[in-house]
Amino acid sequence: MFGSQVLEVMIGLLLVFLALSVVCSGIKEIIASLFALRSRTLEIAIRKMLHEINGDAAKNLLQHPLIAGTVSPDKKLPSYISSRNFALALVDIISPQSDPTQARTIVDLRAGITNLPATNLRKTLLGFIDTAQGDLDCALKKIEHWFDDTMQRVSGWYKRLAQKLIFAAGLVLCLALNADTFQISRELWSDEALRNAVVAQATKRVRDGKPVDTTAEASQELTLAQLQKVSDEVRAAHPLPLGWSREPKGLRGTLGSWPEGLLKVLGILASSLAILLGAPFWFDLLNRVINLRISGDPPALSR
Repeated sequence: MFGSQVLEVMIGLLLVFLALSVVCSGIKEIIASLFALRSRTLEIAIRKMLHEINGDAAKNLLQHPLIAGTVSPDKKLPSYISSRNFALALVDIISPQSDPTQARTIVDLRAGITNLPATNLRKTLLGFIDTAQGDLDCALKKIEHWFDDTMQRVSGWYKRLAQKLIFAAGLVLCLALNADTFQISRELWSDEALRNAVVAQATKRVRDGKPVDTTAEASQELTLAQLQKVSDEVRAAHPLPLGWSREPKGLRGTLGSWPEGLLKVLGILASSLAILLGAPFWFDLLNRVINLRISGDPPALSR
């Protein structure tokens, strides 16, 4: 009985963290979409790569037909650029063809790079030319690899920014909903009917499948369908013990009471930190705990 009660409380907490994580991921994607964070991060990275040669190299590259042609009509900047298009557009800007009927050669590219200001960019590109041994396609491949390596670091920048946004959104959401880890644990422990309702909801959630992955890097924009799914996740969490109470000494009391207020701050902070692990993590863990509860204890071995 005690072991079952512990599992049920754990299931309730996991369901809370899952629901809050889905909502915060959705909020993060809305902010990223409104402020074009992916596009701006990409633009900043390209400007750093090109060291702003001639003052507007990054602008010219982003406006190149190979890149501008991939941007949707409702967006000014791309959220993603393929390494091949970047290499071709960069070469075309550095070494424009005076005669379109003549194929560009490695000599033309070297001449264009030599005319660049004495920056790390010129040194880097000349290094690619020297190791390409006269092969233009090989030089393009090296530029592509350079861009891919840079985008891996940019992905790290964006993920750290996304984590900050999710934590901020999680903290505000937990304060608004009074999502106190300690309070929720105590309510689940003392209320059997609440535990049963939450466990039933968690079991249904696991059977329905994984939540919408609003944190996937492959998604470019948050669609209305994704927002609808996030909304469904919130409505599905109705049995959870969330919300504030007018009684300052109660489990859902205000932050102004002492010493309950300190414990509440710590509980809300714990919930906010848990959200950082993401909805997929909490769903997988919830799935394992649900399966553990269903399977029960293994039968004793006969001697």
